[in-house]
Amino acid sequence: GDSALVVSDGVHRLVNQNDCRTSDLSALLAHGPIDLHFLQYSGAIWYPMVYDEPAQRMRELVDLKVESQFARAMRYVEALNARAIVPSAGPPCFLDPELFAFNDIAKDSFSIFPDQTKFIAQLNAVQRHGITNIPGTCITLGDNIEVLHPIAETDVQAIFSDKESYLRTYQADYLVWLEEMKTTWSQESPDLLTTLKLWWEPLLAMAPALRRGVGAACLLRAGDLEILIDFPNGEVRPFNNEAYGFRFEIDRRLVETVVSQNAADWSDKLFLSLRFKAWRSGSYNEFIYNFFKSLSVERMQRTEAEALKKFMRPEPSEEITIGDYTVERFCPHRQADLGVFGEQDGTTLTCTLHGWKFDLESGECLTADDRKLRVRRASEPI
Repeated sequence: GDSALVVSDGVHRLVNQNDCRTSDLSALLAHGPIDLHFLQYSGAIWYPMVYDEPAQRMRELVDLKVESQFARAMRYVEALNARAIVPSAGPPCFLDPELFAFNDIAKDSFSIFPDQTKFIAQLNAVQRHGITNIPGTCITLGDNIEVLHPIAETDVQAIFSDKESYLRTYQADYLVWLEEMKTTWSQESPDLLTTLKLWWEPLLAMAPALRRGVGAACLLRAGDLEILIDFPNGEVRPFNNEAYGFRFEIDRRLVETVVSQNAADWSDKLFLSLRFKAWRSGSYNEFIYNFFKSLSVERMQRTEAEALKKFMRPEPSEEITIGDYTVERFCPHRQADLGVFGEQDGTTLTCTLHGWKFDLESGECLTADDRKLRVRRASEPI
């Protein structure tokens, strides 16, 4: 996972948190007051843009994703209380014409990657000092914090105020290189299905708990080749119009490429490129993505152990009070401290670290259907 770095010269301290979603904030504060806080407010992810959704629903999902990412980042800002914050997003920009629409340019764009100016505006609204950072920016710490950009301030602002023009120029510089890179993608092989079957079926046999968590078959459509990953039965076979709960549509050349590389983590090697389309019948299912991140024996052993833990009866944990409710302190998804990241809105509790939402009356997760929060009215005895 991501790590955070604390740097101190004995006088000043900076924290480069990047996309490290730690729940142990005390470790970042242990060295003293923080001068600079480098923070990622928009992580690299493909959700929800690659999903097959009507435009109105996609608008809602994109807005919710941006809102949850900003809320999480602001919680870190408040907790670390640095003199200045240097925000950044995960992917800097999309230059390939096929992906250019993922840039946050127009108001109606379906992008979860707003630029620095959007987050700095939020910082300004709560009297926090945000610093715009571009390649070559020099930040000097002293009694005051001095910022020197490699180009004139007006040119820095133009990057964001005339973003499309800037990106089109940037794109033109790289188009030839992009097309050359695409020629390196592997071409169609005659035995892709057989290769995947021999690779994946032994891994599926190792992971009954993970397969139970997925709970349905997955259709992998690689060009005109349709492959069914039958998670309940642990099989990989040609698709024959069976029912499925998940679907991935990926350029055959990209599938061939990651297969030729024996890529053990398709999230990193493929999905983060956003070069695919997806569909699911129900709510978010982390198990299926855990499968695609665990395509080696070592990885699958660890993933299966984690899946087993999630199906075991949870150990009692410390409790906290949020509003009129007593809840377990740590989120049942990724163990975030709800005392820090829990945000109540009526009868809904949001874990702002990853955006999970829970019904405080029932404990049911509103984001996924495989986790439940232990909760009761604060006035009720255990």
